[in-house]
Amino acid sequence: MTGQGPSDDRPPRQDGETKRGKYAKGLARRQQIIDEVLAVYDRLGFEGTSLRAVAEAIGVTHPVLKHHFGTREQLFLEVLQEYDRRFLDTTERDAGSFIDLVQRSAEHSMRVPGLMALLNSMVAHALEAGNDRSRAHFSERYAHLRGEIRTLLEEGRAAGTVRSDIPLDEAASLVLAVADGLSTQWLLDESADLKSGLLLLERLLQPPGVQAPAS
Repeated sequence: MTGQGPSDDRPPRQDGETKRGKYAKGLARRQQIIDEVLAVYDRLGFEGTSLRAVAEAIGVTHPVLKHHFGTREQLFLEVLQEYDRRFLDTTERDAGSFIDLVQRSAEHSMRVPGLMALLNSMVAHALEAGNDRSRAHFSERYAHLRGEIRTLLEEGRAAGTVRSDIPLDEAASLVLAVADGLSTQWLLDESADLKSGLLLLERLLQPPGVQAPAS
């Protein structure tokens, strides 16, 4: 025979609800960290933005940050992935040409201080020996972007706005290279005209006789 104490009148503990609550809280904390990283990066730069610096800036402990992300490299990659997802969430798949896609991507990056600088720094980081995770991430990212641009080039060719005598795989790589190069120039000098450069490339890829779009 067992006795019934005061605590027996309480409803049974819902372990599933407790776990879900902790999981949701963890996701919210993770999102907060991602949202704040670029502000820290914009202030301290690549070398200065350590896990400890990020933790101090957003008011969490260093162990908490390591629990969520493990390394600075993983933190930076997840920040970039999150902003890629946000861009795709706000972009209509059939909303314009390949130049429109690149232009919207550049404008999205320019609205967020530190984003383009972090992207460029992490690409350079990926080229260094031993940074296999970053190299794999950017290899996959660029392959995906080339595929997206190639699809838009195919659609442009079918619509008569992209010339038929060029290989589209190479054209997609060229568009991406121009976008990256112009973005880097803009980071160094905001007078660099990203939009005009992209529009010039669009005209170069158009069939002869097609009217150039207004700049």
